[in-house]
Amino acid sequence: MSRTRVVLLFGGVSSEHEISLRSAQSVLAAIDRARYEPILIGIARDGTWHTGKDDRDLADIVAHGDVVTGLAALRPDLVFPVLHGPHGEDGTMQGLLEIANVAYVGSGVLASALCMDKVAQKHLVASAAPAIPLVPWRGVDGRRLGDAAYVKESTAAIQRDLGTPCFVKPANLGSSVGIEKVVDIAELAAALGRAAQYDHAVVVERGIDAREIEIAVLGDGGPDTITSLPGEIVLPPGVWYDYETKYLKDVATLAIPAALEAHQIASIRALALAAFRATGCHGLARVDFLLDRRSGRAYLNELNTMPGFTSISMYPKLMAHAGIAYPELVERLCTLALARHRERSTLRCDL
Repeated sequence: MSRTRVVLLFGGVSSEHEISLRSAQSVLAAIDRARYEPILIGIARDGTWHTGKDDRDLADIVAHGDVVTGLAALRPDLVFPVLHGPHGEDGTMQGLLEIANVAYVGSGVLASALCMDKVAQKHLVASAAPAIPLVPWRGVDGRRLGDAAYVKESTAAIQRDLGTPCFVKPANLGSSVGIEKVVDIAELAAALGRAAQYDHAVVVERGIDAREIEIAVLGDGGPDTITSLPGEIVLPPGVWYDYETKYLKDVATLAIPAALEAHQIASIRALALAAFRATGCHGLARVDFLLDRRSGRAYLNELNTMPGFTSISMYPKLMAHAGIAYPELVERLCTLALARHRERSTLRCDL
């Protein structure tokens, strides 16, 4: 039997380019070569696509590989977009793959866009049934920060409704890029301006003393969908999880499973599945929560539709603890993607 031709997409134009290379290398090492024929496409930071042999260094393919002028010429059966952040997991790449009519791993256009846009995600989740708790928050239009009256009004509302400390985030970035903790309301306007350099939509959230809890979800949202036991990002006292903490200082450790009461575990797993279904995710997602240390209440932080996928990333490690080793995880994701594509191909588009 001929092997399934899998295009592995990696790199990309976002700030998470390097993380994508690491994730793709892990997928490439784990994929079953007896069943799948990997085809590598590295996307450079300028948006150009390059390909090369699968024994070649991925960074070298991005920099010096043969230019790819069209996806169809590679005759893919399946695409595994190991891309993080904007133009990778925000619905834009998924839209291209839908137009190309090719199966792909992960969530579709709408779910990908929703889960990347923290403002849209929060609005949708707030209306979900059953209710999914959110930390009090407010959206700010970064395009209006030149309007002194708007800034004054927004700052007053944030001080009244959220208080300090609060966290300021660009709405459409990952890996905690551009996030700041504001402890003095006088610093808020400047923090909003810096966040708006990354995205026109800005989210401000009430700061709470919380544990970082994460759940891995695998499936199509149906009854066989798997939710892992919770894991925890453990940080030194007084440290919060920003880009520098995640990737440069390496001070965080992973606790798998997290030390939680049985009722907390059950509640967080149920909330993770509810959020996965409410946003229409498919295949995989890492669902992140903030667990208030005082009240013990779990708040949904965000969903990541293509989380870090290195062999030491939280998502694969949570799945491994659930009994699904990395090679099997890759296999299941490919199987889910092909099944979804077959199902969608039966939908009518005529009158």
